[in-house]
Amino acid sequence: MRTRTPDCPTCGTMQIFRFPDREERAAVREKEGPGFFSDNLWRCTGKGCLTYYPQFDNAGYGRLPEKFLAEETAAGE
Repeated sequence: MRTRTPDCPTCGTMQIFRFPDREERAAVREKEGPGFFSDNLWRCTGKGCLTYYPQFDNAGYGRLPEKFLAEETAAGE
């Protein structure tokens, strides 16, 4: 899996980012609209962080729905 380690605008520190999975990309398209290109997104892997942003555009970040936080918590138990 490809990752990168930029500053996360939500966490305020450098975090590992990864490509969102299929469900996460679908949720972003639902939130942003069907014309939103979601194949170039990066997602923060920081604990409790739901931030995503398009590649090379840290200023255009957003947050995934809270349901993905609950899924991560359940998977980590």
